[in-house]
Amino acid sequence: MDKESRLKAEIIRGKRNAKLYADLSRGMSFHQIKRMTELAIEMDNMPAIKGLAISNQFAVAEALSSREGIRMLGRKASMGDGSAPELFFMLRSNLSEQTKPIFKRLTRQTILKISRGIVGKGIRGSTYVQVEATPDSEEFDVEATIENYIEKGYLTYEDIIAIERREKSKNGVLIFDTSGSLYGERFVTAALAVAVLAYQLAHDDYAVVLFNTKAYVIKHVEEKVTAEEVIDRILDSDSAGYTNISEALKVAGLELQKMKTKQKFGILVTDGVFNRGGDPRKYVNMFPTLHVLGLPSKHEWGERVCKDLARKGRGRYIQVHSYKTIPQAIVKLLRDT
Repeated sequence: MDKESRLKAEIIRGKRNAKLYADLSRGMSFHQIKRMTELAIEMDNMPAIKGLAISNQFAVAEALSSREGIRMLGRKASMGDGSAPELFFMLRSNLSEQTKPIFKRLTRQTILKISRGIVGKGIRGSTYVQVEATPDSEEFDVEATIENYIEKGYLTYEDIIAIERREKSKNGVLIFDTSGSLYGERFVTAALAVAVLAYQLAHDDYAVVLFNTKAYVIKHVEEKVTAEEVIDRILDSDSAGYTNISEALKVAGLELQKMKTKQKFGILVTDGVFNRGGDPRKYVNMFPTLHVLGLPSKHEWGERVCKDLARKGRGRYIQVHSYKTIPQAIVKLLRDT
């Protein structure tokens, strides 16, 4: 069986990882890969499409621009399948002017759907505040009310202390490392993380900073924008190969200073392996609290940097073992903050 016939058989068979399809299609012509992509679209085989895109992004982008390709992506988006965002970041520079806006909309739709499922309900937490009792009060501060009785020897209506449950205010900045992004995996995770943050802090102050060689403010503290707009900004952002954590912390710290409240925090997502900007630990003091989510890394010293940043920043360090678990880790931090 020749190479193209085997690839065709594997696409029809399905349930293989992208690497196999990439290996089998390596060296094939534009037209061969386009034909194989059209078959993968027909078979609804997303791993095959991703593998073929590794071999030739132009051919796959052209095949996906067809009516059948757009329909398949639309089905995936409606199901909340994360394949569409991954493909968007792989192919966005090769998509036609007609196809790119459609692909972008489907990617945004998918990210919003997945993030809503991650967020769920009730992660904001609550705090108790003493208030004057009313006929509608349901909870009371018994100890404070007894103290009033002991002090005066009797109780008036004004001496009865009620308590009211209020949502905690959460104000912070997300700092996300997109350096060395392979096929957009980090960008997809960043978009999901930002969507989670946007849903949960919609009524609070928050900022978003992405960084690689340089740091970029995706959303400033003072801006009032929808989650959809913030995600679109990420979809339009660029990647680079270097890691400048120092500049990211400096830029994020300046955003944090705009927040009037004392209860504010930073969440840094990185592997800690900086190669631009110098040692980032000198900027930790810009943060009242700095939490760190440590990305997988082959370098042990990067993990040490992450732990030092969290310790010096009076925050928590959480080691994540997969990019896909980062949004859930952020939800946990927001619940506990």
